[in-house]
Amino acid sequence: MDPYKILGVSPDASDDEVKRAYRKMSRIYHPDANINNPNKEAAEEKFKQVQQAYNQIMKQRQEGGSYSSYGYSYTNGSNTSRSTGQSSGGIPPELQAAAAYISNGYFKEARQALSGVSPSQRTGQWYYLSAIAEEHLGNMMQARNYIEAAVRYEPSNFAYRRYQKHLDGEDIMSEWYTRQSNSYGYSRPYSNSGGSFCLDLILANLFCWCCC
Repeated sequence: MDPYKILGVSPDASDDEVKRAYRKMSRIYHPDANINNPNKEAAEEKFKQVQQAYNQIMKQRQEGGSYSSYGYSYTNGSNTSRSTGQSSGGIPPELQAAAAYISNGYFKEARQALSGVSPSQRTGQWYYLSAIAEEHLGNMMQARNYIEAAVRYEPSNFAYRRYQKHLDGEDIMSEWYTRQSNSYGYSRPYSNSGGSFCLDLILANLFCWCCC
């Protein structure tokens, strides 16, 4: 399906216009906004489509491609101003999509979005998000490997070290993260012993990265 139609924008829309449409659609179909909706399953599916559409559009623009009405992308002869591959906030669309999936408990979808980032472009943020996704998919060894890599990339990043302690069994809730998520008026979509901890981590960073 045409990702531009899903977001309700023209293929000629600027990156900022695409991002605004993405945010608007995400708010409309966000699971928290549809808790009492009798069609909440359909809304959740639409939410996933919005994440995938945004990810697809930004990735195509990174590669200098355009979307065909036949359902595939093609590469232009030359790269134009759309070849940045990142949103106006500087965060790759795959990481934005993964963060949105994680914040709503869609860990398989998050892992799939993260797999779209080439190894040469994987940063501390990528390894951090991957660690959270893998933990909730039951892959603890892989989660530890990823968070160790994130810490190696950014040794001074408090969030990464805090999450590493969580995986090592030092599961002490941080009031700072709770205050950060509450200050944005954002409630957790689910709660469990590990989930509430990582949700405080991811929400604090998600809003700093994507919603400025």
